[in-house]
Amino acid sequence: MVFEDKDTIKLIGVGAAVASSLYLLKVTLDKYSQTKRAKKGSRYSDSENPDIPPEPTPLYITPENVKTRDDRPWRPFRWPYHQTMSIFKLDVNNWLDMDKYYYEYIKEKERVYHTYGKDNIDWLPGSEESCLELMEMVKSHMMKRYPLLFTTQDNGEHVKNELTGEILDFSLPLKDHPLIYVSKMAKEDFYIVHKCDDGQHRLMAAAVPFPGGSFGIKYKLGKTLDVIHTEVPYYETKLKPSMERWFARMKASDLVERASWYISWDHKLLLNNVYALKEGDTVSSDVKPTEFNVRVERQTLRRLPKSNAIIFTNHPVFYSIDEMKDEPLVPSLIRKIIYEAADSICKYKNFSSFRDHILPYLNELVDRQIEKGIINEDTPVKTLPTYPFAHFLKDGDAHSGWINPSATVNYSEKFKEEIKGAEDLEKQTFKRNADMTA
Repeated sequence: MVFEDKDTIKLIGVGAAVASSLYLLKVTLDKYSQTKRAKKGSRYSDSENPDIPPEPTPLYITPENVKTRDDRPWRPFRWPYHQTMSIFKLDVNNWLDMDKYYYEYIKEKERVYHTYGKDNIDWLPGSEESCLELMEMVKSHMMKRYPLLFTTQDNGEHVKNELTGEILDFSLPLKDHPLIYVSKMAKEDFYIVHKCDDGQHRLMAAAVPFPGGSFGIKYKLGKTLDVIHTEVPYYETKLKPSMERWFARMKASDLVERASWYISWDHKLLLNNVYALKEGDTVSSDVKPTEFNVRVERQTLRRLPKSNAIIFTNHPVFYSIDEMKDEPLVPSLIRKIIYEAADSICKYKNFSSFRDHILPYLNELVDRQIEKGIINEDTPVKTLPTYPFAHFLKDGDAHSGWINPSATVNYSEKFKEEIKGAEDLEKQTFKRNADMTA
């Protein structure tokens, strides 16, 4: 799978902009290659930056292994439902996930970028060094963690993605922007945040093909995190203070992860059905309750050691409610949260658009768990002891993956079908959102 030259031009705008961007990258590359020779006292010298990020250990899985591999099973349901950062220490081996949907995600990135271009991938002047550093970090991580999936014959100047068959040319000068290379290697969305001279953290570059709703990079670049998170419930009172404290002390060796979630009745990555609805609309009565999925937004935070930029990643993972029906308390937790969470959270996640539709189904699943002895009628509905993961996390391992003992699921074919008819709805929704923003 290759981004042809004509498509790249379409992706990042007019040819002059491309040439200018690549020129800036060349200048940055020249500076970057000299950092190992930085004099003492330099911002990037080893003596000034003893905090070294951890390196992943090799996982010898093959493309054939990946076809059936599930990554760690997320179940980020908690009660009481408080809006907090809820971060956990991240093992660097789990920074960039690998599972059976990898190929479909990379292919969908290509579609999104070629269809919507700078709406989903863009950068500002001043971000060149951090974008380049991120590219090198992702490249190094994928080659070290998955040595049978990302191979090289010339010490990394050319890297073959064994899953897509594409050979990535990292020789200088780079043919594309670093974020494009990153997007060809990893499934995740990437956000690059700088602390600027005014002391504010600002979004400087982003590759976000999978926001689930409407992120609109052109409206976000250069904005502070406060502005970007304006609509997030409790951001100002709860999330912002915690986030600023964490940013202030976060080192390159401090990797963390968290997860949030919402519900939709599809597996689309760019725009889920629940966020394509007009305000006040509800799900069609034709949608079967068994079609509903929990979309988990698996997120990580880390700092780049040289540029000091903060890297935020997001990786959507889908779990059908049906496949979780025999997991203790999961139906009970979902039912309780979509009805009893704070009004601001219910509105933000658009719970009212579907909760009455799936309530009878959730009631059936709760009764089913009682009948099967999985829970009792008086079992308190509270956060799972294995939060934020499923109870069977302990039964899996990195090589074999984590298989749900109750259900074998692969939604690849369904995802392909959903994408075929997605573009018209996407464009209608994005236009409506843009008109509302104007």
